[in-house]
Amino acid sequence: MDNLARLVNREPVFLEYCSVTGSEGRFFTVETALGVLTAKKSVNCLVEPLPGDTVLISQTESGRCYILGVLERAEAGPSTLMFDGDVEVKTTDGRFSVAAQEGIDLVTAKDTSMVSAELSVNSMEAEVSIQHLSFFGMFLEGQIERIKLIGQACDSVFDRVSQRVKRSYRWVEELDQLRAGQLSYFVKKLMSLRGKYSVLTAEEDVRIDGDKILMG
Repeated sequence: MDNLARLVNREPVFLEYCSVTGSEGRFFTVETALGVLTAKKSVNCLVEPLPGDTVLISQTESGRCYILGVLERAEAGPSTLMFDGDVEVKTTDGRFSVAAQEGIDLVTAKDTSMVSAELSVNSMEAEVSIQHLSFFGMFLEGQIERIKLIGQACDSVFDRVSQRVKRSYRWVEELDQLRAGQLSYFVKKLMSLRGKYSVLTAEEDVRIDGDKILMG
């Protein structure tokens, strides 16, 4: 009997097509057959209504009115999905894909976090502008045809550095200084040292060994 009484006393709900005439915050004004009403967007109405849009509303005799969905857009333009609070999109099985013909923009006033077992990025051109970058990893491997770096200072600290090149050219305008515990050069053919002034200083021995030694 209680269930039957609740069914009898339940307020009837009417559905109607109408047009949006304006908005103020989370509330919208819609033009119905009974006049202009104030409607609130329902939770399942993801597309933000715009003035002139044709929408489906539900209303009661007491004046409660909700926009259930946007049926037609008045003018061609972007569609905005508007949420209140945090939003999560989950899939329990399968992949999640986002595709766009003209481009994708991600904008946030705070942080962006990505967590993945693997990350793959493919692009013809890329431009990255970062004020401060910290990278932590176990192994870095790259295959690059050409590298060009411009900066004011470069500091590197390694336990071991190994390089193998065909030709190496370096121009130093002011000072080139090397401090090493031991220094060893192996040259197959010619070793040439030229300068306006040359100074060779040793605390103990200086040894020059060769089949011929020409001085002057």
